[in-house]
This record gives sequence, structure tokens and C-alpha cells, in this order.
Amino acid sequence: MTDILIHKSSAYIKEDRDYYCSDIRDKHGMIKPDDNLISVTADSTIFADKVEADKQVSIYYPFKAKSFHRIYLGISYPLFANNWGASFLRHLMYLIDDEGAVILPVYAERQGVEKNYWSRSSLEVIFQSRQKWWGMSNIWAENDGVMSMRIGKKQPPIKNSTFGKFLDASKNSNGQTIGDGWQIESQRHHKNGIISAIAEQIVINVFGRKKPIKFCDIYGDYLLSCELLMSDYINVKNATQVIKDDFDLNVIKKYLGADFSNNLNVVIDSDVVSKIPSGCDVISCIDILKDESTEEATELLQKSLDALNSGGIVIFRQKDNSKDINNKIISNLKFSKHIQYSSIVATEHKNNVDIAHYSDAIFNELKNENENRSNVFDILYK
Repeated sequence: MTDILIHKSSAYIKEDRDYYCSDIRDKHGMIKPDDNLISVTADSTIFADKVEADKQVSIYYPFKAKSFHRIYLGISYPLFANNWGASFLRHLMYLIDDEGAVILPVYAERQGVEKNYWSRSSLEVIFQSRQKWWGMSNIWAENDGVMSMRIGKKQPPIKNSTFGKFLDASKNSNGQTIGDGWQIESQRHHKNGIISAIAEQIVINVFGRKKPIKFCDIYGDYLLSCELLMSDYINVKNATQVIKDDFDLNVIKKYLGADFSNNLNVVIDSDVVSKIPSGCDVISCIDILKDESTEEATELLQKSLDALNSGGIVIFRQKDNSKDINNKIISNLKFSKHIQYSSIVATEHKNNVDIAHYSDAIFNELKNENENRSNVFDILYK
């Protein structure tokens, strides 16, 4: 059977391979892959049902059950310990054969919480089962920073997640050709997996896990509102999605569990500035301001701040804006506190404080992001 290694992109293949193949980390050869390990990536545009060594296909192709023996997760892949991440791991368990394993990097408890990455305890809470008749745990600590999961007596619980709904659609595709639409959709879900994990961590750090939250997203991808509403990790009681143009609401509802449909409000309005819903605890404006002037962006963000409950926050990011433009917008706003989170891991950036990461390449990216503060998430407190 085939073994695969999942990378964030082809740029990280060597480092991801070294993490598992190094004799320093795997002294006893417990998890060391053989030379036939095949790389797949999260950003590949090649969607094919056969993995080959000379090309990296997408991990988001709807492979059949038990397609692989062992699946390795590279240290570059942005796998967060949230609803989306749990749904993705469950999918990988579906893809391995009965004697196979999913092998992944885990962080020490404190570092895992800091980044919203998986640690041993967070993994065991969701996925631990007993193996067959001898009763051994299906989750093994292989080496420092590495654990493996095998098929247990019972399947891990199904998470209410947009990614899970996306996978359900793929399994019901009846072998239809996967075209450009599928590629675009898979990248939307990949992006939402990262953004929703960071948003969840921000909410946890500000409000805690149990406080009921009213959430609103303005003009962004509705997958975020759906994911946060269904998340077991935070307590979003009500979500509002503001959309500019006319939209088929059934498209949104297909990503929601039946128990959540009544808790999502959809507002279709191109003049949202005058109609931002009041009484929100969190309002997100993510990657939507590129078509707005600085003055219009300032107005939208200030109206959002004004609509918040006391102690509420606005989360915004604009990837196309320079640091100077963002600073100009922020300088014209009225707020009580301003912090910034990384867009790579779910961690607050602090001046001259490096964020640790198993990947040297990503560690350097985090360092540069901290120094330049471009593409980060800005968190504004009312």
C-alpha cells in the first residue's frame, strides 16, 4: 500500500521529509518512512485519484476509503486543533487501511494551546479508542513531537464542520469528473480552516470557551460564520452573515447542521455601513477592504466598533494593504485596545518575541511577519 506525506506546498517538501526521516528524531525506526513515500500538497492544482512520485497531487481530491497505508502530516501543513482540524484528521483516518496509521506532529501542551495546534491531550480527547480485542490505545507517542493514530474499535465522533459537509459532497459525487470548480472550492475550505482556527483562538482568549457570543461577518466568506457557529470549542449562539449581492440561501444552509440553521441570519445589503447589526460581541471584516478607499474602510470599521457590545472586538485583515495604510486606518478609529495576531499560527504577535515552530522555514516566516506586521489580523476592542 502507498504511504503519503502532506505538505503545505512543494516549497516545504525537503524539511517535512527530514522531520520524519532523520535518525536524530527517530532513533529506533518506529515511524521512519521508506524511500517510496509520495508527497501531496494542500495547494496543488492537480486533482487525480492516483498519487505519483513525479508530481504532487492535491490532498483534497476525494480519494476512496482505505486508499493509503500510512499518512504523514508534514510540519508545514497548517493543522489546527479546532473543529475543522478534527474533521480533517477524521477524514485522514477514513483514507487509511485497517492496518495503517496517521502520523502527525504534536506540540507540548503549552505550545499547543499558544498556537491552537494539536497536543497529546487534545488529540486523545477526541480520537482515543481501543484497538481490536487486545485493548491497546489507538494513539501512540512515537517520539518527541510525533504521535500516530490507528483504527480503533469505534470511529471518532463526527464533527459539525463545513469541511465535513464538503467531504460528504465529495463522497456523494459518484465518480464525477473533478474540475476547476472543485479546485476553487477546496482552496476556499483550506483557507477557512486557517482563518476559523485563528478566529476561534482569538474568541477563546478574549471571552473564554463558554461565554455565549453573538458573531457577525461582513462581506467575507460565509464558511467562517458557519464554522464558528458549529464549533465545539467556542459558544457562538447566533451568527449573522452580511452579503453584498443576491444569493441563494440554500447554498449556505448545505454547510450547516440541521440544529444550526435557525441560528444563522443572512443579510443581503450593499450598503452595510448603515445597517450593521447591533449587539454583537465579535464582528469580522477579513480581506474585504481592497475595493474601499481609506475613508470608506475607516467608516466601516468605526461603525462596526460602535455596533459592538461593551468589551466586544472587531477582527479585520486586509492582505493587499501595506502596514502604512493599515496604520492610517487604525489611527482614525476610536477603540480601547489594539493587538495583532499572526495569520500563520493562532498566536498574538508581541514585539521582539519569536513564536516557536518545528519548521525552520515557518519559524523564519513568523519572525518576518512579526517584524513587518503585514497580512496580520488586527484586533480592536471597543
